[in-house]
Amino acid sequence: MQRISVVGLKIVLVLVGLMSLYISLDFGLGGFETLGWQGAPPHVAEPGNLRYAVHDSHFRFLAGVFGTLGVSILLAVRDLAKYSLLLQTIFTAFIVGGVLRFSANNHEILLSGELLLALIAEIGLMLGLHWWLHQALKIK
Repeated sequence: MQRISVVGLKIVLVLVGLMSLYISLDFGLGGFETLGWQGAPPHVAEPGNLRYAVHDSHFRFLAGVFGTLGVSILLAVRDLAKYSLLLQTIFTAFIVGGVLRFSANNHEILLSGELLLALIAEIGLMLGLHWWLHQALKIK
């Protein structure tokens, strides 16, 4: 049973890493408009609007950071004990990002189908992964 727990954790981590990379590419290469890999892209572009261009650039940068977190998770799966601090830091970054969504003070949007699953993954799943990693390292 203990071996299954470690293997299961590694499988979930690979899935989280791949999903992070997928989202990063969609947002990083597509910007605010996205590439549409997660559904119809929004049409928010305002040609010639400097403020839009600046925010789009920031969005692409943050997508690159997000993708780097995903790649780091994929690399860390090789040795959970060696990379446990890195994984815990990444999990915490996701949790903080999820909690910061509440700063918009728009609970209707947060609890909508558009964001609820992301919020559950960012806070709930990452808290679960913190615990699971701790348990997996105790049994090694």
